[in-house]
Amino acid sequence: MVGRILMIAAAVAGGSASSGAIAQSSGEATLFTRGRFQGAGVTLSGPRQAMNPILVESLRIAPGTAWDLCSGRTFTGCKRFSESRPSMVMTVRSARPVAAPIPASASAAVEGAKGSGASLRGLDSEFFVMPDEGGTRVEVADTPGALPQRASDFCRGHGWRTSAYQRVQAIGGRNYLADVLCTNEPR
Repeated sequence: MVGRILMIAAAVAGGSASSGAIAQSSGEATLFTRGRFQGAGVTLSGPRQAMNPILVESLRIAPGTAWDLCSGRTFTGCKRFSESRPSMVMTVRSARPVAAPIPASASAAVEGAKGSGASLRGLDSEFFVMPDEGGTRVEVADTPGALPQRASDFCRGHGWRTSAYQRVQAIGGRNYLADVLCTNEPR
């Protein structure tokens, strides 16, 4: 009982106190200490590490989003959730939002395929799910070595030294950059 009270106190101290009537903002996750979205709640709007342990018995996330809830303090022992859960049991010590996957139909119109323009920027890197230049997806030639070279060129154009990770997305017989991680660190 004392351990449960400490977890509830940690949850309230670590975030917003909530009830089942909480309004969920886009991209947020609310961890509840009781089932059916009851009890103390912690609302997260971005990644959090080294949290005081929270015994999560229900989870509310915005539709169309996904979150990794992790038992380890540094995003280890994670389980991915893509919908709210009225009943569960998990001790959470770190959590992070997950970028939505690129659907195959992301750019059905091949001519002028639109990129997202969005990125997730950290201190030492920036991640682009659907890289674009001037609102149009970045096309990649279908030749050996073209993918890493084009990704590094894209990163340099955004002020970074190189691309540490990149993938290609094939749409209608054309190849586009996807999931590009730009960084200043050498590979």
